[in-house]
Amino acid sequence: MRAVNEIIVHCTATPEGRPVTVSEIDAWHRARGWSGIGYHRVVGLLGERWQGRALDKIGAHCEGHNSATIGIVYVGGLTRDGRDAKDTRTTAQRKALLEELIDLRDRFKIQKVSGHNEYANKACPCFNASAEYDHLFEGRSKDFYPVLDRVLFRGRTGNDVAIWIDRLMDWRKVTGSNVILRPGNVFDHDVEMETIIFQKARGIVADGKVGPQTYGEMERALLGQKPYLALEVA
Repeated sequence: MRAVNEIIVHCTATPEGRPVTVSEIDAWHRARGWSGIGYHRVVGLLGERWQGRALDKIGAHCEGHNSATIGIVYVGGLTRDGRDAKDTRTTAQRKALLEELIDLRDRFKIQKVSGHNEYANKACPCFNASAEYDHLFEGRSKDFYPVLDRVLFRGRTGNDVAIWIDRLMDWRKVTGSNVILRPGNVFDHDVEMETIIFQKARGIVADGKVGPQTYGEMERALLGQKPYLALEVA
């Protein structure tokens, strides 16, 4: 199991009372170029507690805060007409979400719970998760520091960039194509474009940035494995 120290709570941003399945969320996220559902746990309208992405896999639910977190989402978050943000948690969902937080806290010694809106300019999860649940983590959230994802992008320099360039060159060799780049430690235009080519080849978001998903796909590519999918689809 990867090291985790925080839970981030989300909502599906769907109208109050509208059922949503794990496979539906998975399809939404694959359409965005992700490796499928980015949340690890899903809480349904009736308090169902469903598995999403495997807990040992890095999620895709909060930009910059995926490496050491677990993402939980409850179904809902909008008014019935879908126009406004709203805390739509049913009594059953509140109970199930509480149980999830306690179970995960005790299994992985989680130090902190946060809402998505604490890290992004979003209403999600449409309530103050820290205010509501932080008492569960009393004694664990002292001196807490979020783990930030390692991300490379144009303009970065250093050893991490040099390693990434080497991996891009190795990937070219594995695929039998011409090696375009040369060794270096500067993430310049050429490295960005080559990263985009790699991302397109693996079917992930082609933004030229190297974050958890791109790192993971490179590892799989160099091992000759197919792109990662959070859920197997028919």
